[in-house]
Amino acid sequence: MKIEIAYVGKKLSDYDVKIEDYKKRLSKYANITDCRIDHGDKITESKKFLDKIKSDDYVLLLDETGSDIDSVEFAEFLDLRQNDSTRRIIIIIGGAYGVTSEIQNRANYVLRFSKMVWPHELARLMLYEQIYRAFSILEGTPYHHK
Repeated sequence: MKIEIAYVGKKLSDYDVKIEDYKKRLSKYANITDCRIDHGDKITESKKFLDKIKSDDYVLLLDETGSDIDSVEFAEFLDLRQNDSTRRIIIIIGGAYGVTSEIQNRANYVLRFSKMVWPHELARLMLYEQIYRAFSILEGTPYHHK
């Protein structure tokens, strides 16, 4: 299964060093790539996201209106995607003004990290950490503590 994280952001972020660390750790579990979208208005950003989505992609949208799940539930979510032969999950992290209703409607699942709003660059780092944690849970490694 491939995971592509599509996000609005700067070419270089203060979080990139830590993200690269998680990418390296995750390489034994999944093929994860990034797709950066330049800042723009909500409509322009959303169109660029839509251009990246293929018809058979499973689209996970990070948005403040999404569902709350814990780390174990997120691990189960990824495990289900692997077991149902999902070829690619594309995870979208919108910009400061969110995404259009077209992306909201295309999303197979909408997830939020909390009721609070997070900067999209920090959300990206948190996403990488949660993906790593999820695979660690699935593999039974001691990274995640109950």
